[in-house]
Amino acid sequence: MRRLAAGMTALWVALTLLRRMWRGEVVVLSQHGAPVVRLLAIALVFLASCVEKVRAVAQPQPQAQQPGEQPAAPEPVVAVEQGFPVNLDDATLQRVYNWIAPRELHLHLRCEALAEGGPSDPLPPLGRADEAMHRRAAELQRAIEDHRRPGVTAVELLALLDAAEAVGVYDEWLAGHLWRHARTLRPAPILLLARIERHLRIVHALVLAQASVGPLEFSAWRSKAGPPPGWTGLTVPAGLVAAAREAFAGGADAGTWASEATLELTVVSGDVTLIQRASETWILVGGALRLRRLDVVRASTATVLRHPALGELRLPAGVELTAWNVAQFLGAEGRAWVQARVRAALDGESRAVTELEAVLPAAHEAIRATLAAEGRDLGERGAPLRMVLQAYDE
Repeated sequence: MRRLAAGMTALWVALTLLRRMWRGEVVVLSQHGAPVVRLLAIALVFLASCVEKVRAVAQPQPQAQQPGEQPAAPEPVVAVEQGFPVNLDDATLQRVYNWIAPRELHLHLRCEALAEGGPSDPLPPLGRADEAMHRRAAELQRAIEDHRRPGVTAVELLALLDAAEAVGVYDEWLAGHLWRHARTLRPAPILLLARIERHLRIVHALVLAQASVGPLEFSAWRSKAGPPPGWTGLTVPAGLVAAAREAFAGGADAGTWASEATLELTVVSGDVTLIQRASETWILVGGALRLRRLDVVRASTATVLRHPALGELRLPAGVELTAWNVAQFLGAEGRAWVQARVRAALDGESRAVTELEAVLPAAHEAIRATLAAEGRDLGERGAPLRMVLQAYDE
């Protein structure tokens, strides 16, 4: 009874204090009343925390995706190796650079912009290497020969990439070459695009590694006699591949292929699936997506996307949106905006070139058509657009 009486007294004191505080009256606690109120406040805080914990257990958070939110982890479409190559080391990279110097692969795999279907120089002799390396080099040469046939398929492009990586050739130009052939294939070659991005990530990691271990060094041939076969003068710094492997594990991306020539879009109606690195992310109304050259957007239902400058893009159900065919889904307003920027760029407005660079996936088609139609008549006026287009393709 004494405990009950003490509790009732404490409750009465607390209610009286609360009533006075609510009215704005001054509350003065006596020496005997202060401990009671303090104990009651502690008890109330404890009870409130217990109630919140019980409520959290009884009412779990919903798992369904809300509009505009991204799922925690994208779902894989196909299994693709995304790790750094295990067999790549400094010695292998040195042997490759002695065989094919960086930025010289295009001499052996002729660029379409220079000579479509034209002859290419055969690969140089490999030099000192084991039998397995010579066999892989021969397979790369055969893959290049097969690649010259018209109507190349995703399987043949993937075979060429496999053959190049088997000998340790990691080259940004090769990735761009494969993408130029893959970008028109339908359905989009998800596996090939993911492999191209991995290839570019490795190339970028090798570039980042040079910041810590030093750049590739070139030494001029100092003898009056000619250099021996396969001599390039390039020296791979010690620890380059180890540093590149660390940079890759640290999240090295695809370089300019990840940061440039992108298109920021917002889902206005419907929903889309964004496929990056062979993994898909479901994006609902209100969600934003960033379309890169190596990405694919699939619309299962009729969908409307919006861009701040281009306006609306209407996607019919079942179509695939890539950085190659964006212009096909532009409205009249968006097409007119792009064409006006192209004419302004030809008139010498640098701002128009910058605006076109910001929407290249949607503008490259109009740029190509203009350059093809007017050709030599443009002269130096077409130089900025040609440079923008070259950077987009490579």
